[in-house]
Amino acid sequence: MRKSLVLAAAVVSGLSLQANAATYAYISSPGDGLISQYRLDQSNGALSLVNQVNAGDQVNPMAITPDGKVLFAALRVKPFQVLGYRIDPKSGQLTPLSKAPLAQSMAYLSTDRAGHYLLGASYGADAVTVQAIDKAYQPSDNILSYATGPHAHSVRTDPSNRFAYTGNLGADRVLQYRLDDKTGALTPIGSGYVSVPANTGPRHLTFSKDGKYLYVVGEMSGTVTAFSINDSTGALTQIAVANGIPERLKLAHGEVRDARNNDLKDDPTPRIWAADLRISPDGKLLFMTERTSSSVSAFAVDTTTGGLRFLQNYPVEEQQPRNIAFSPNGRWLLVTGEKSAKVGTYAVGSDGALKRVGEAASGKGALWIEVLQTSVE
Repeated sequence: MRKSLVLAAAVVSGLSLQANAATYAYISSPGDGLISQYRLDQSNGALSLVNQVNAGDQVNPMAITPDGKVLFAALRVKPFQVLGYRIDPKSGQLTPLSKAPLAQSMAYLSTDRAGHYLLGASYGADAVTVQAIDKAYQPSDNILSYATGPHAHSVRTDPSNRFAYTGNLGADRVLQYRLDDKTGALTPIGSGYVSVPANTGPRHLTFSKDGKYLYVVGEMSGTVTAFSINDSTGALTQIAVANGIPERLKLAHGEVRDARNNDLKDDPTPRIWAADLRISPDGKLLFMTERTSSSVSAFAVDTTTGGLRFLQNYPVEEQQPRNIAFSPNGRWLLVTGEKSAKVGTYAVGSDGALKRVGEAASGKGALWIEVLQTSVE
């Protein structure tokens, strides 16, 4: 009887903690220099704007430290720099904390899994960088820089924090490195890369829940490529490819873009322009954004083999959707549109189906999303 009462009390306590925890989304909008804080109700998907901070012109990629205490945001105008904001553990509000230089304009920002290093990928400067983060969450002025092929577009460490991978869009390669956890140095694994077919355009990437597989979206192909990760060496081996662009979208193959022709204004042909890639918390679903058609494609993930299966493509109301993010419970998907005045919440079905259930006003050109579940209020 006593054991039953203790168990019941523990269950009630757990439910109470979950009910009192708050979920926040932070969205950067380069057009007005804002980082907007939203509260997400994980019971019904309702989204509400809480607060906004003026970070600076062209605030773009962001990263939250693994302990959930600090958000880093990169500015893509000179002087290139990263801003650190302390996250209030109860209200989720941001307070300026630190500032440090960046080597270049960064298209992507992340931390390693221990929160000891800040990593960046520069699309324009063809480089990835690493800088140490001290105990006060101050990124170092000493920056390690590694040349890549044209247009590095992402860099992330794997769940074991031993390896790092980069989507190298212009070179049609996925770069592979070993991370030195003492110095932050990156050492090429084998030849330093694996190749994908020409004009795939490897962009963003994500890992399976168990860390055995890596998934990479092709900006120009609209495909997702799956790789197995050698547990000892970190070397990648391609195991599957799934196409996320159905014929009905009538999209031609994409082209490499840069600051001079980002919207391909002189090309009237609707072309594939995939962007973000996110995996569900349970590791069973994968979502990819496609900007030209303003849609999101869903894939089923075989958690045993790492294989992929295209499920369906869903239109979204957010025009030119750039980034997406799952809620911690996996029931909701947040979608930003670079040309949309709203950010939307979509219910996620077990089959990957999306249904729009909520929205909130967004900043100008909203794109990068980071989601955090805070402690009990």
